Amino acid sequence: MRLWCLSAAVATACWLGVLWPLPVLLVVAVLGWRRGRRWLVWLPLLWCYGVVQLHSGVSARLPASLEGETLAMQGEVVGLPATINEFRFGRWRYRQTLTLDVWGSSRWPGIHRIRVNAYELPVQVTADQPLALMVKLKAPRGVYNVTGVDAARRDLAAGIDARGTVQSWTVQGSDKGLDRWRQWLSDWVVEQVSVSPAGRAILPALVVGDRSRLSSQLWQQFQLTGGAHLLAISGLHIAIVAGWFWWLGRWLLGPVVQRLVPGLTAFTLQQLAWGPALVAALGYAALAGFSLPTVRAVIMLAVVAVAQCARVSVPLWKSLGVALLMVLLLFPLSALSESLWLSFGAVAAIAMLVTSHGARWLLVLLPVMMAMLGAILFQQWSISAPLANLILIPLYTCIVVPLALLGSLLQQGWLVQGAATGTELSVWLMASLASSTSAWQLPLPTATSGLFAMVALALLLVPAVPFPRRLLPILLLPWLCHRPASLPEGEWQLVAFDVGQGLALAVRTREHLLIYDTGASWPGDSMARRIILPWLARQGLTPDRIIISHGDNDHAGGMKVLAGMAPVLSGEPQRVPNSEACRAGQQWGWDGVTFTLLWPGPKEVPGNESSCVLQVSGAGRSLLIPGDIGKQSEYRLLGSLPRTDLLVVAHHGSNSSTSAALLRQVQPAYALVSAGYRNRFHHPHPQVLQRLGNAGVTVLRTDRDGMIVFRWGAADNVPLITTWRQFRERPWHRPAAWRFW
Repeated sequence: MRLWCLSAAVATACWLGVLWPLPVLLVVAVLGWRRGRRWLVWLPLLWCYGVVQLHSGVSARLPASLEGETLAMQGEVVGLPATINEFRFGRWRYRQTLTLDVWGSSRWPGIHRIRVNAYELPVQVTADQPLALMVKLKAPRGVYNVTGVDAARRDLAAGIDARGTVQSWTVQGSDKGLDRWRQWLSDWVVEQVSVSPAGRAILPALVVGDRSRLSSQLWQQFQLTGGAHLLAISGLHIAIVAGWFWWLGRWLLGPVVQRLVPGLTAFTLQQLAWGPALVAALGYAALAGFSLPTVRAVIMLAVVAVAQCARVSVPLWKSLGVALLMVLLLFPLSALSESLWLSFGAVAAIAMLVTSHGARWLLVLLPVMMAMLGAILFQQWSISAPLANLILIPLYTCIVVPLALLGSLLQQGWLVQGAATGTELSVWLMASLASSTSAWQLPLPTATSGLFAMVALALLLVPAVPFPRRLLPILLLPWLCHRPASLPEGEWQLVAFDVGQGLALAVRTREHLLIYDTGASWPGDSMARRIILPWLARQGLTPDRIIISHGDNDHAGGMKVLAGMAPVLSGEPQRVPNSEACRAGQQWGWDGVTFTLLWPGPKEVPGNESSCVLQVSGAGRSLLIPGDIGKQSEYRLLGSLPRTDLLVVAHHGSNSSTSAALLRQVQPAYALVSAGYRNRFHHPHPQVLQRLGNAGVTVLRTDRDGMIVFRWGAADNVPLITTWRQFRERPWHRPAAWRFW
């Protein structure tokens, strides 16, 4: 128990980054010392260690003063570059995503790890290549919503101090090293399975950890079915390889070695088997570039092996605690990574199942627990997830991974092709299960409800439970009964998603939901898939109507993801498939809330000026959403525009919209701007912000505030505003500073 308490101290300190628990821990340490529990003295020390490491990681990021600046730096490519031929902005172009260790800048001294994109450069960069480059950087940030990835946290866990774009580069040396060999092996695997789309994408990820060829659709498919843990070389894969070689050492190599070296008869065959198992685990970790998940798995195996060879009876739970504590001491910021909890969660589930129910139950109950854990970590959930894991885990454990590794190491293409057949089968299986269970929906578990569900499953697996197990399903109620808070009759709520340079809104009434715009898409993925779909699943909601203001990508890009969910209205129906035209005068009512379209008129207008202008009125308060209309369309609407309480600023805050005449007409108390952080259009324009300030309008911004939830309370007549970067602010969302609270 003490090992788990010490590990919890480091992990919690890395998440919170505050010093207020330190006096409490000091009191606990003193009392523990007097009562002979001296290990408690380490609690305040480890808490300070976690806080210092978090502060150091945040301090190493690019300073705000250098964001947008072009710096001259030297560096070396780390890991495997990802090369993609993508269609963006009306043309095809090559993009390389590189991770580099850089140095040499006087304005940003020290060694830093950065991740950059390079477009259409004449020379393709390879792994381990030293470079001199000019790069335009910004600090890790990303969008921030109640659902979706927290990019700033993920980058901090991975040691990424900045992101940016390469302006130019010069190759300064040869590309020799482990990563270069990994890249060659990845290319060889792809060549052997060139006729298998699934094999080309999945097998390099399983052999050398190269996930650059995984499409977003395929990755989402694995996440939805709870199989994402199979695509990252982690503790599960290391355990598979170590288990195979342990078996070989026990039954083949061990007896031979004992005959050749009689002195080794002092060790049992089980003890000798750990030698090839650890060598194989280290080799596989090297293939994966010694990524953090593989290093964690090797440490865990080493703890168990040392205990076995020293003839020390160490329970599996204790060895797992030792491994976790060692990992957190060596890589404390890995506590912020989903992969840490996924890998240790998988091992803990296996240990619990084997020790309580025997190995025969492992394949039945493990998929259920892994599916639930994947739903909590990746915010993707499907009723088919447990069944998919029931088939995928044995398929990858017994067939795909062994064939892929043997074929790659022995350079036997037919073995790799056999593994590719297994991947094609898995993709077909996931697609079939997803389509057959699409009508069965369960709400996506929150962190709290998912924790209760995991506790229920864990207690069901423990034979000695101090109360009847029949009562344990009660712990599932927070998940199964989760519903969003109901709104009173006549009230509305606006949710402005943080989708970068784009627009995506949700307007809720008591029983209905409207989606207005869906954010942008890009080759293989979209903001709707990353943010809106998980939000709908988390809330247990389905839209009753969708409005796409006009056909531009930053507004309509995610429509393909939401297609078929609800009737669609659009200002440009010719650019938005399966939609009807918005027309001024259209009106409907939901739960005492009136929705009225004010623009466009009967005459068709192209582009931004065709945007659907929507007014929402209820409980004496109103909302105006003008899309991307410009000043000319605003002037034409002035006579029909009523006063509004909340204005969604047109065209992301461009100076071509939001005229002073419009503000005098509608007199908003609040204005909401949806724009990307440090976007290339420099939205919102300073003059627009000045006009809003002169009008006495309170401005809310997704680039500054993250996701915004706005509701006007009917009882006290004050707005209830939740800005996500303040409501759920974390230490990595702000500059580094020591904080007591």
